[in-house]
Amino acid sequence: MKNKPFKNILVVGLGLIGGSIIKNLLNKKENLSIYGLDINLDIVKKANNLGLIKNRTNTIGSLDQDSLIIFSVPPLSIKEAIDLVEQEVDVREVIFTDTLSVKSGLLNVLESYSDIRTRFVMSHPIAGSEKSGLKSSKPLLFEDKLVVVSALEELTQSEYLKRICNFWESLGSKIILLDKNDHDRIFSMTSHLPHVIAYALTDFLLNQLGKKTFIYSGGSLEDYTRISSSDPRMWKDIMVSNKDDLIEAMEGFAFSLDKIIDLIRSKDEQSLEELLNSIKLKRDKLIDERD
Repeated sequence: MKNKPFKNILVVGLGLIGGSIIKNLLNKKENLSIYGLDINLDIVKKANNLGLIKNRTNTIGSLDQDSLIIFSVPPLSIKEAIDLVEQEVDVREVIFTDTLSVKSGLLNVLESYSDIRTRFVMSHPIAGSEKSGLKSSKPLLFEDKLVVVSALEELTQSEYLKRICNFWESLGSKIILLDKNDHDRIFSMTSHLPHVIAYALTDFLLNQLGKKTFIYSGGSLEDYTRISSSDPRMWKDIMVSNKDDLIEAMEGFAFSLDKIIDLIRSKDEQSLEELLNSIKLKRDKLIDERD
């Protein structure tokens, strides 16, 4: 599909993801005006000092119809972010997207903003780092990464959807479409649950071993617990926003863990090995099919 670039980009939330979007766009050296808003005015000033955005305060002036507004904020801050944008922009003249990893709260908020809802296509870039903040943003963060795009019913065949897909592709990403009603349940298991497990495992190890935790471990433990160094506020918001699906996923994981505990306790070596082998084969098969 032919790419029709935007003339103006406004990023709301100047953290890792928002900053990386801006740096990617600046690297292209296109005729593009980039603006940024953030609840923390010091971050706005810093981004301006670094030459990342044109505005120095949370006042940006008017944006025309060839503009894209991207919300890249913690899930529980989305209403505050939309209210901030409404003070600055005629929302009937722009297209909206986001980078939130939980969509149910966003959908609920959008019910109260009909002008924005009719121009909003949801996005979820599967890219990030345990590092957070503008200082950690990278222009190539989205290169060859997946972006999950979920359209509202009235936008499934719209020009808005096409332009959002084109935008992420221009950043080097690969696009996959996902029904908005499936999004939170899937990511509660594939993303949110692994973070909960990493936080819980790290908590257990530090309580039991303290400073010895990473002395008597290989690199795999550091790799596995790496995501427990992620932004606490962001992950608090994600866990609370997606609590029902996440708790169900945690309970399902606990069932699988209990199954292994029972086999170890009973010393049923054959059944334990059969279970581990079955898991290995299924996992290897899915990875091979994906690649």
